[in-house]
Amino acid sequence: MASSTSTMEETPNWLELPDEIMGGMILQRLGALEILKSAQKVCRNWRRICKDPAMWKKIEIIHYFHFPDKDYVLEKLIKQAVDRSCGKLIDITLKRFCTDDLLDYISRCSSKLTRLRLTACYGITGCGLINALKRLPHLETLKLSYINLCEDHIEEIGQNCPQLKSFTMKTEYMDCYGDIHAIANNMPMLRHLKLVGSTFYNDDEVRAILNGCPRLESLDIRGCFGLDLDRNLEKLCRERIKDFKFKRNNIPEGYEESEMEYVDYDTVDDWHDGRGMDLPEDDGMDGCYGFAGENAFSDEDDYDYYWPEPL
Repeated sequence: MASSTSTMEETPNWLELPDEIMGGMILQRLGALEILKSAQKVCRNWRRICKDPAMWKKIEIIHYFHFPDKDYVLEKLIKQAVDRSCGKLIDITLKRFCTDDLLDYISRCSSKLTRLRLTACYGITGCGLINALKRLPHLETLKLSYINLCEDHIEEIGQNCPQLKSFTMKTEYMDCYGDIHAIANNMPMLRHLKLVGSTFYNDDEVRAILNGCPRLESLDIRGCFGLDLDRNLEKLCRERIKDFKFKRNNIPEGYEESEMEYVDYDTVDDWHDGRGMDLPEDDGMDGCYGFAGENAFSDEDDYDYYWPEPL
């Protein structure tokens, strides 16, 4: 009995860990949605820690299934996460869900943002993106996957983000001659550039990138069409760019040979190994952010159940 009592006395109370350990090393490992839905409700101490703006400097939210009539729930949660940052948000990633209105809200509340990643957010237009970027002068990293952009939009990205150092653009068959020149002419501070789905018509476009982006440390154009660089130009690229990735005259990396359809392998990897998942499978929200079937929601659902407690 004495031994049992001694063991109980030695068991640490995890709820009494210092804030810097509980917040910075434990709770921050959870996704934004999981904190809002669950973690902050464990106890008053956790709720206090979860309201600390330092917890919300980085936000990553992935939406795996779309139910348009339930999207307002996710939009509300994202806005609440942004509000928690109190203007200190510097890094946000949204996959498969964002709209022009939501992006506008984020930009108005987060002028210090330095990193923005948007993947398969089909609710965003080129104009909506540009309007938001006008409020983000400190942006250094921009990753856009499957956002419809034209040459003018790319020019405005460079003009409105003078500190842009890293730019990634994934598209499906981008067949516009001026887009690559728009990057070269308007993003002189770039250190890292990755293009997927772009079409290069001749070596002049690669030369334009070399001349217009003299600070490049990495250039990845393996996922592009029409590339058959002159050997001397390829040698020049490798001499001037520390990390130059290029495939000669074959199917771009990320495209299936049978259908020439681009596969976002980063997304596939996330799907299989669970990286970036903000919610567990059994989360009470199956079918919206979980993995349940399409009939998981009924008209009688009590939506109040899904709201986090008031700020």
